[in-house]
Amino acid sequence: MFLALLVLAWFASSAVGAAQGEALEARLQGPFRFVEASGVARALGAPLVSGPEGLTLRAAGGVLTVFAGAPDAIWQPRGAAAPIEVASFSPPLLVDDAWYLPEDLLQVLGIALLGDEALLPDGRRRALTFPPPPPAATAAAAEVLELAPAVPALRLYAASPAGAHAVSLLAVDLGMLALAFPDQQEALDASLRDHLGTKALYLAVTSLGPSAWDPALFVLQDGFEVLLSEPFDVQVLAGDPGDVRPGAPVAAVAFLPAGFDLRRPITIRWAGASGTLTLRR
Repeated sequence: MFLALLVLAWFASSAVGAAQGEALEARLQGPFRFVEASGVARALGAPLVSGPEGLTLRAAGGVLTVFAGAPDAIWQPRGAAAPIEVASFSPPLLVDDAWYLPEDLLQVLGIALLGDEALLPDGRRRALTFPPPPPAATAAAAEVLELAPAVPALRLYAASPAGAHAVSLLAVDLGMLALAFPDQQEALDASLRDHLGTKALYLAVTSLGPSAWDPALFVLQDGFEVLLSEPFDVQVLAGDPGDVRPGAPVAAVAFLPAGFDLRRPITIRWAGASGTLTLRR
C-alpha cells in the first residue's frame, strides 16, 4: 500500500486543472480519511446497492463489495475469473444511513486523495468537503520548537476528554536526537541502534489524562502524501498506545519514505492538527 500511495500521489500532483463537478462528502477519523460512497458512485457513473450490512459498487474496472464492521473487502476485477480479498486499514463508516469508504479502498477504484481533492481515474478532480469538527476537536494546534541549536521539533496538540490540547505528539529527526540530549547519547545509541542511519522521526506522545494513541500519521512533501502506520512504518519503542496518561508516555519511530528530503519542509498531519518543519538545515 505504501508504494501505491507514492505512485498515486505523484499522479495526482502532476494532473493539471482545478476541482470540478459535485464535491464529495468526506470525514476524518483519527489520521484516516473516508469519502461518502454514493457521491463516489455518482462521480464514477457506477451503480451502487447499499444496505445496513454493507454495499456493492459496480465500477468500470470491477465490482467492490464491503461489509459492515469488516476491514476486508471483496474486489472482482472486470474480466477476472475470481474475486480477490482486499485488506483495508479500517472498516467502512456508517453515519446517518450513509456509507463512507476508507481511503485505501478508493485506491482500488482508481481514486487518489491529495489534500482536499479527489483525483478520479479519468483525470477529473472533485473537491472534498469535511463537516465542521465537534467542539472537543477544535483545539488542535501545532508549534515548532528548538530542542537544541539546529535540532528543530514539531509538537502537535489534540483535544481529548481531559481538555483542550490535552494530548501532544512531538516529532523530531531521529538522527539529531542525540544532539538535543548529549548526556543521554550512549543510552540513545543503545536503544535506537537498529534505526540509526534511516530517515525516521522519533515520536513522543504524552497526555494530561487517560487517552489512547493510534500509531499512525500522514507526512507530506512536494505533493507526495503518505500514511505511516503500525506495524510497517511506525514501531512503538516504549509505552502502551492504548493507555497514554500522565507519567506513561509512548515513544515510537516513524520511518519516512526514502524519497523524502530531510532538508526540505515536511508537513505532518495527525488527529486534525498539522504543522510543517525542516528537519535539517
